[in-house]
Amino acid sequence: MEEIPKEIKVVLDTYFEYFDLKLPNLIDSFYLYGSITLGAFKNGFSDIDFIAVVNRKVSDADVKILREIHKDVQRKFPNSILDGWYILNEDIQSLNEEGKLCIRFNDGKFQGLNKFEKNSIDTFQLKKYGITVKGLKIENVDILVNWDTLLSNMRDNLNSYWLSWVNDCKKFPTVKYLSLFVSLRSIEWGILGVSRLYYTFKEKDITSKVGAGEYVLEAVPKRWHKIIKESMRLRTDHKKSYYKSIYKRRKDAIDYMEFLIQECNELIR
Repeated sequence: MEEIPKEIKVVLDTYFEYFDLKLPNLIDSFYLYGSITLGAFKNGFSDIDFIAVVNRKVSDADVKILREIHKDVQRKFPNSILDGWYILNEDIQSLNEEGKLCIRFNDGKFQGLNKFEKNSIDTFQLKKYGITVKGLKIENVDILVNWDTLLSNMRDNLNSYWLSWVNDCKKFPTVKYLSLFVSLRSIEWGILGVSRLYYTFKEKDITSKVGAGEYVLEAVPKRWHKIIKESMRLRTDHKKSYYKSIYKRRKDAIDYMEFLIQECNELIR
């Protein structure tokens, strides 16, 4: 586990200790993906993204214990959120086009059964950049990602989720409308979210939020640089805002996202 930051190793050690006590021998393999594997993990901001491969069907009683384990880890490490999937061994080795229903924890909470999609950016990132913590090495797991399908799914996401997100930010008096005035997290989410999509469409790869911000600074006109740098402040510890007016910042954020969504659609026609 030399590639894993020590603050994450401490969390994982505790996590596996709880498993040894409460659900011994359930996990065959355990992988990390996300910001940790892209060298962009920031304690207190980044989630610990994981895939746990289990060797038997998880019962309702097991789920109850899983929820307890996650709560116990969260209580002990309040700034570290375990965000991941519990997937059957046979399912991760034979993912179909529709995806498999798997146990999902997101934002530190149990989300029930969700689809783990074979042709998703998460699966691509897991296969290409995933870190094996325990069990079968990720390079030996039989996962093949269809890049054309992945891009099609991302295009749908761009023109459904992200376009709706931007439109909601323009509607008064929605929560998103107000949050874009006062929340740097909302600005970061929107600006760097669409920037990551742009990077993937251009480079056929994935990068971190900061990596996407740095990339678009070299790729888009200078008029957008101010809002991009503003969106990176949480990740780069730049304390002072680049803006004197929250109204101008909000307008630039919406204008940039609309611009980049259009640019993305030009790339994938």
